[in-house]
Amino acid sequence: MILRPLRTIQIVLFIFLFTVLAQAEDLEQEMLSVGAAPIQSDNEALESGHVVVETQGDPTQSYKKRRGRHGALFSISREDFYAADYRSLFKDSYFDEIVGAEAISLVGLELGYKYNLGAMSFAGLVAYSSGSINGSFLGADRQIQISRQGISVNAALDAFFEEPWVAPYAQAGLHLFSITETKTGTQESLSDSTGPALNYKFGLLFQLDWIENSFDKNAKTDRLRSSGLENTYIDFYYATHQASQNAIDPSTLGVEGDPNLFSSNEVGLGLKMEF
Repeated sequence: MILRPLRTIQIVLFIFLFTVLAQAEDLEQEMLSVGAAPIQSDNEALESGHVVVETQGDPTQSYKKRRGRHGALFSISREDFYAADYRSLFKDSYFDEIVGAEAISLVGLELGYKYNLGAMSFAGLVAYSSGSINGSFLGADRQIQISRQGISVNAALDAFFEEPWVAPYAQAGLHLFSITETKTGTQESLSDSTGPALNYKFGLLFQLDWIENSFDKNAKTDRLRSSGLENTYIDFYYATHQASQNAIDPSTLGVEGDPNLFSSNEVGLGLKMEF
């Protein structure tokens, strides 16, 4: 099962459409709870004698009190990735023999739908990241390029306090890797990809809103009204990527299979926004 770029775009559009519809439903329910009539056309309003009132949650309330049932997440991150068991596509060396102890820096984007429930939230996410590293083997320069795409589910404890100053979370998902290895001197290049494999992520979200509020007390209110941005976080996490089921056994150079891109407890840092 390989997530093609078009399929990924379709998933992203579906998530955004679902989120917009869900937030519209929240707004109508909130209007009903304060005694306002559902939104009607001008003719319907005139015929029924109803006065149409549009209300929004109080942006001056704490996050725990004002947040609705549905939301959206967007983040950009950078994480280390060191595939110690990777065997060269040219079948002559391993990852550490090409790049030494240096890890690949994967820069990625993540987008998803968020469902708030009590003190916790749950999210469904799609993600894409890529990176490259230069090295050499037997005096010949090489470059390794990696891209990763995947889907995941996330659970966060982000409404235990009135504001999510620190919110722990856990995440699990499926990913696919594509890899290209090039002998840069001759431009000889080989490419391959992996089957689906599991990944895990554990991290802490550190809210940044208090910094903004220390300079401007109206910043949070203005931001909520203009863009719907609920929170901005620094995301610090550890990530592990399992090898695919058909991955090459790292103990031998002779066998065939998927590139072995197992990576354990890599550190990542990101900026996450909640709408």
